[in-house]
Amino acid sequence: MSKQNEGFSSILGFIMVAIGLALGIGTLWRFPYVVGENGGAIFIFLYILIILVIGIPLMTCEVTIGYATGNAAIDAYKTLKPNTKWYLSGYLHTLAALIIVGYTSVIYAWIIKYIAGAISGDFVGLTSEGIQNYFDTFNANKPIVFLFFLINFLLNDAVIILGVQKGIERVSKILIPILFVIMVVIIIFGLRLPGAIDGVKFLFKPDFSKFSMNSVIVCLGQAFFALGLAMLGSMVFGSYIKEKDENIFKDSSVICLALVFAGILSGLMILPIVFATGLTPGEGVGLTFLTLPLAFNVVPFGRVLSILFYFGFYIAAFTSSVGVLEAIVGQFMERFKLDRIKALILASVIIIGIAALSIFYDPAFAFIDNVESNYILVIGCLLIALFSARAWKMENLIEAANIKSPFVRMWMNVSIKYISPIVIVIIFFSQFIK
Repeated sequence: MSKQNEGFSSILGFIMVAIGLALGIGTLWRFPYVVGENGGAIFIFLYILIILVIGIPLMTCEVTIGYATGNAAIDAYKTLKPNTKWYLSGYLHTLAALIIVGYTSVIYAWIIKYIAGAISGDFVGLTSEGIQNYFDTFNANKPIVFLFFLINFLLNDAVIILGVQKGIERVSKILIPILFVIMVVIIIFGLRLPGAIDGVKFLFKPDFSKFSMNSVIVCLGQAFFALGLAMLGSMVFGSYIKEKDENIFKDSSVICLALVFAGILSGLMILPIVFATGLTPGEGVGLTFLTLPLAFNVVPFGRVLSILFYFGFYIAAFTSSVGVLEAIVGQFMERFKLDRIKALILASVIIIGIAALSIFYDPAFAFIDNVESNYILVIGCLLIALFSARAWKMENLIEAANIKSPFVRMWMNVSIKYISPIVIVIIFFSQFIK
């Protein structure tokens, strides 16, 4: 383990940080909509199946690579397969992490603006056109958007400066339970509204007419993105685990299943309120920043609920961004022999540059999102699977992960050697088939 990083104080710290890393924009931002638009319960069943068959084994591999070596990604590959080019995979994971923090910066700015707007009552009495104008006016003011991004980024920096245990671990242990409480409060309130059952049906009712081969591709992509695979974090955080005989498969299972649970909770938090107010759910920006403010305008205690929702949304986004940033800083500390402050400065310069491009040049956001989601992350996942199965060998990984169960050992072998590479290749080439 890098001497600059003290590691997690306990395995609970690792699990909470890993959940925070994955519990971000991918879960609250997109999951409720794609479930309803792709068959409801059918999509959820497939999503859980993908998590079990592919997601948990892949996360186990990624965490174990860091755990077995005590090194961040680049040096971890070098330690396990010296004198080979596999270490280049570590650079790809680092690039993925830098990009994800940088280009999603505009979304954090939107969330902070909406927290302020909810508190000050900016949305009260606005029509759909008024809310659309509110969003467009703010988003068009690029210097202000960049300022809001910097506010978020400085908060990230403050956590990173405190170190692993006093910073990201402590923050995750506090914020993740708060987020859960907020979600439960909104769910209980939303389900009591007349017409809320239509939102529950949208989420859970099987609808084969909406399910297609494209739904399978969407589900695979959603699972990989939501779990944060190949984004550096899991590998670096694996290197922070102190326990020598920790069962990494068990820990990865807890993290992955927590993300499934969080995705379902996000749907129950958002969709009943939307349907109870007679509105139609949109995707991403439309649902979170245009539809929900309208819904909160017409439900009892809407202003309070809107403050809770956007604060909860920010917690999910913040724990994710600070998790990826910590992974980048940990990688830079180890690779370039820097102290924490210098590594953070280096990471900040790169991320702020990517953020400026994403904020000030609108087409860059869509382009970077496409490259990150459809190329860098998918290739990164494939490299992790191939390295684990073909280079390091599964028997070595399974021993390093302290997996004793014969069934789980077989499960890992079949998933990583055969199922995962085939599925990842299908995901990659599906984007070229119209």
